[in-house]
Amino acid sequence: MNWSRPLMTDSGGFQVFSLGFGKDMGMGKVLKEKSEVSINIGQQPKLLKITEDGVLFRSYVDGRKIFIGPKESIKIQEDLGADIIFAFDECTSPVADYEYTKKSLETTHRWAKECLKYKKSKQTLYGIVQGGKFKDLRIESAKFIGALPFDGFGIGGEFGDDKSKMEKMIDWVVDNLPEEKPRHLLGIGHPEDLLKIIRSGVDTFDCTAPTHYGRRGIAFTSGGRVNLNSSLFLNDKNPVDKICDCKVCKNYTRGYIAHLFKVREITGLKLLSFHNIYFFNSSVEKIRIKIKNGKL
Repeated sequence: MNWSRPLMTDSGGFQVFSLGFGKDMGMGKVLKEKSEVSINIGQQPKLLKITEDGVLFRSYVDGRKIFIGPKESIKIQEDLGADIIFAFDECTSPVADYEYTKKSLETTHRWAKECLKYKKSKQTLYGIVQGGKFKDLRIESAKFIGALPFDGFGIGGEFGDDKSKMEKMIDWVVDNLPEEKPRHLLGIGHPEDLLKIIRSGVDTFDCTAPTHYGRRGIAFTSGGRVNLNSSLFLNDKNPVDKICDCKVCKNYTRGYIAHLFKVREITGLKLLSFHNIYFFNSSVEKIRIKIKNGKL
């Protein structure tokens, strides 16, 4: 398997949500259950302030103010030297109402044009399509961002209160983006999502699931998720996944990894993270082969 992958940075737009309304309301990009809470135009998160020019954060270390706008975001990403960088945007909350989302979209579009202006490097720059769960705003954003001279496009933002609607929402965007440029889905990609989003026309995607779950003892396997943070597996002599070819499954048992989590040894986190990354990459590789052979 070829492990070589291009390096990609985040612009900080998702952190506008995760450290803002996401943290305030304890929610992610997809709601686990419907909520009666609504974010209205003019409303601000508790720990940061969104302005016309950018976002004012407070450091969780010492409380000092940190400002990030399009210029600052592009400069940071250029300095990091990633292969693919993204325009600065606001990732809206799944409970943001139409008027809030529309206003936010206007800001995101203005910031996109500024990012193009401030970029000085030869790095690949992607614009980000927003618009929340609203079809007309998603289409408007796809057409606006798609008409700008970006090298590719990210599909960002929230996906409402039902993940089953995600394919339809992606279709709204993909149908209105240039076919000749790559499309990247930001922050989505559990095993059950992979085939759906690839069929929708998404070329690449990113997700923290492999390491996020691995650090908590959860292994992704061909038989589903397995919680090796449980004492039930301490005497299990089987590999994490019997049909997996990764070095973890070839050399370690479920019982040993469960023991590492039991004694809080960091090696357990590393082993499961490696296995999960291998599992995800293998899953995508199999889909890629099916596409190449005309079976998908």
